[in-house]
Order: sequence, then structure tokens, then C-alpha cells
Amino acid sequence: MRNRCSTTGLLAFAAASALGLVAVSATAADVIADARIERVTVYRQGATVTRFAEVAVPAGTQRLIFRGLPADVDPETLQVSVANPGVQLGGIELARINEANFVSEPERDLRHRIEEAGDQEAVLKDEIATAQNQLKLLDSLAANPAGSPNKAGVDSANLAAVLGTMATGEVAARKRIREATVQIRAIDARLEQLKADLAKIATTSKQSTEVRAAVVANAPLTAAVAVSYRIASAGWEWIYQARLDTTAKQLRLDRQASVTQGSGEDWKNVELNLTTALPIGDVATPALGSVFVDFRAPQLQVNSVYNKSVAAAAPAAAPAAGMPSQEIVVTGSRRQRAEAVATEYVADYHVPARVTVLADRQARLFPIGQNAFDVALVARIVPSADPQAHLEASFKYTDALPIEAGQLALYRDGAYVGAAETAAFLPGADVRMPFGIDDRIRVAIRDEATQSGQKGLLSRQSVRETRQRIDVTNYHPTAIAVEVLDRIPVSKNADIRVEFLSGATEPTIRDFEGKAGVLLWKLEPAPQQTLSVHQAYSIQYPAGRQLQETEGSENRAE
Repeated sequence: MRNRCSTTGLLAFAAASALGLVAVSATAADVIADARIERVTVYRQGATVTRFAEVAVPAGTQRLIFRGLPADVDPETLQVSVANPGVQLGGIELARINEANFVSEPERDLRHRIEEAGDQEAVLKDEIATAQNQLKLLDSLAANPAGSPNKAGVDSANLAAVLGTMATGEVAARKRIREATVQIRAIDARLEQLKADLAKIATTSKQSTEVRAAVVANAPLTAAVAVSYRIASAGWEWIYQARLDTTAKQLRLDRQASVTQGSGEDWKNVELNLTTALPIGDVATPALGSVFVDFRAPQLQVNSVYNKSVAAAAPAAAPAAGMPSQEIVVTGSRRQRAEAVATEYVADYHVPARVTVLADRQARLFPIGQNAFDVALVARIVPSADPQAHLEASFKYTDALPIEAGQLALYRDGAYVGAAETAAFLPGADVRMPFGIDDRIRVAIRDEATQSGQKGLLSRQSVRETRQRIDVTNYHPTAIAVEVLDRIPVSKNADIRVEFLSGATEPTIRDFEGKAGVLLWKLEPAPQQTLSVHQAYSIQYPAGRQLQETEGSENRAE
């Protein structure tokens, strides 16, 4: 049996002070729980950390204390539990502990090493300055010849000894400068690396959280205790690798999770769970309030000599009889949103074996699963954007569990071809994945003769024709499916008429994917065969007017 007490929904912090559900007696004995991190559940943003410990609980009322928790512990998610029916768990309080130094041990160590390296560099710079002063002194002695007036020169009897001393001293000073310069260069390189390492883990926090829970035992006993809490500085995302075998027409999708955290505490040798649960504002069905409709009160016309402060305080006047209709105002009520966690349709992934995730904000990949699909290959061409064929693999996703959107690394026949974003795969959905340029499909675009100009006697009309031939040649040893995507303008004015011209190739699909004016032609050229698509249309509009074309890739066909 496990006694558990949660602060969820009950704790609220006062500035940097301890808060509690129930006051813990100041005279109670302290039982320190040396709890280590055993289990972590990572959300897309945030993580729940669980620490465990075995403690000896004396008889009577005690105070169970968990020390060294991160400063950003979310009090709303804090839970303390005791796995022994002989212990009653009472009130809990949280305290922010102000430390004299940084609370993260790796951060303290790095900052200490940076300080030591800085001190070593300062000593070397002092040695260089001393050696440079020695060189200046030697230069001064060398500049004083023997018997110079008013100067203490070097007499001939001591000249040999002085010259020897000067030579030895100068060599030693210059050698020390060289050695110190080399050492400073090495220290600078080490400092640069230490500062880079510090940037990965630094929290700059000198605060930690202490959890104190009142416990009552009728007799001395040993109990397993746990504390769990949520932190914000962690998360994970999907990383996919799609590997296409064009010969077997099979695609293998490797799913990996990329986990990062910068909480200030390392997760060493822990059970790691990943969840797709997302904290959202409100899981309840939206509520509707009343809607009221009324006329807007007329603006009061204030005479220039009228006191504006009086006018501002005066009540609005009622509308006069016979006034024109007023602007309508619609007002409504909105419910206040509460924090909740959606648990429906959630997938949880348990990473096999125990793992370590350091608090250095560096991504660590964990394999999650693998899927294999039989695919159909198609080369898609969009001549107006890129006169090259792009190979795509298509398949129907039939698994029951959706695959979420994520980063996709693409490999074709073992070679890396690039990266892309992938949308979510829903059960029963048709999926297409890009796999780079298909060099064995050649595309040639040729403009053909047009008859643009004006026509009509009474109502002069301008006519603008477009004629292109898109030649697609297959250099594969087998036939391959090819799709050509193009578009014609869509008129938004009754005076502008867009028409297909004679000789145009009838598209396989008009208004492709519901987009007005987007056309799709499906081809299947045999080896060494060239198939052509003739794109021909005209735009007719009143003479003297100018056309304006605007992009509307998401416009839906009506």
C-alpha cells in the first residue's frame, strides 16, 4: 500500500518563501531522504521526474525532507508518496533555498575550472611583464659605454663578466616570454572549450527547491518514499529515417526520439518514458454563453465651449426619435481556461534498458520502432516551378496507431538524398514521400506559336494566348508512372474569360486536390519513349484594361 499526497491545484507560491498545505511542526525531527532520480517521463515540452529513496522513520511525528530539487519545480504537479501502511503522510510544504554558489554540480565544476584557468593566465601575464622589464634594464646597461660623463658606466675590468651576465639574462628572459606566450595560447583554447561546455549546461540558478512532508509512524520502521515533480526545461521530438529500395519497391521507416534537457540535474541510469500527451488549455467541450444584441449608443456631440470632463462623466443620451439606424454591437461571454492534460489517444514509449541524459541541452537519439511499406514509385514534374522530375514513393498507411509529424531524413538505395518535414500519418491515409531528383526522366519545355492580340469591332477584346509543349522522356529500363502538374489562371471577374484552346491535352484531373485551376496529367512512358503534354489556353478581357495575377496556392475550387 502506498500513501500519497499531492499538492496539485492547492499550492501557490509567495515570493521566495516556503508554502504549505498543512503547517509542519518546527519541533519535528528531520528525516533526510537521499533520493536519486529513477524514472523520467518526457513530454513534447516538459518532463515529470520521479526520485526514490529508502528511509528509516522513527516512531512519532517526523519531517521527511527531499533536498536539491530544481528551482523550476512546478508546485501544481508535486506528489509525495510513502510505500508503507505504517506511515501516515500529512502536509507538504515547499521552500526555495538560496545557495551561496550555483546549485548544479557540473556548472559549479566548470565555473571553478574557468576561474582556475583565468588565474593561471594572469600569473603567466605577470611573468611576461617581469621578463620584459628585465630586457629593458639590460638594454639600459648596454646603452651606457664605459667612462661616459655623469653616468655609471661599465669599466673595462668588469666588461667581460657584465657582457656574459647580460647575454645569459637576455636569453632567459626571452625564453620565458616565449614559453609563457605558448602557455597562454593553450589556456585560451581551454577556456574557449570550457565556456562552450558551460553554455550547454548553465542554469545560472543559485536556488534549489526543498520538499518537506509531515509523516507519523506508530513504531520505528523502514519505508520506500518517492517524490515526483514536473520541470519545463526538457522535451522530445520525432526524428525519422526513410530508406527507399527502388528495386524491391519497399520503404523502411525508422522512428527515433530526440530528447534534450537543461534542468540542471543529470538523469543518470534512469527509466525513460516518452509520451505524446500534450498539456492544453482546456480538455472540456467549449461552453457557450449568452449573446446580446443592441444598438450602439450615439456619440455625444460636445460643444467646443462645453467642459469635456463634465461630458465624459455624463450618462449617454438615449437615441432620439427618427434617428438613422445605428451600428449593431455583439457581445458575448468567454469561459476562463484552466490547465489540463489530454490523455485520450496518447501513445507512450518506454525506452528499453536504463539510459543517461545529461543536462547539457544536447540531443540524444533513442530508437522507438520500425515500419516497412510496399510502395509505388512516381516521378512528379511541376514545369512552372522546376523543370526536373522528382521521385516520390506512395503507399497507404494501414497501421492503427498514427505516426506523428516530424523531421525526415531520406535515403534512396542507401544514399542520403536530403531532408524534409513530414505530416502525420493517419490510419487509412494515402502517404507520399519525396526522394530527390530522378535523373533518368528528362523534361523539355518548348514555347509554341500564339495568336495574341485584339479582336472584335464593336466591343474590342484583348486576347492573350499561352501555348507550351512539355516533353517527358523516360530513360529507365522499365516504364514508370509520371505526373505533370501545371495550372491555368482562374477568373475572378465576369469580364475576364479563360478558355482551353484546341490542341490542348485534356488533363487527367482538374482542380487537383481541390485547388482551382491546378491540372494533373498522368503519363506512363515506356523506356526511351517521349510523351508530350500540350498546355494551351487563352485569356480574353476588355481592351484597354490591364490584368493582375495573384498567387493563391490554398484557394479551393468551388
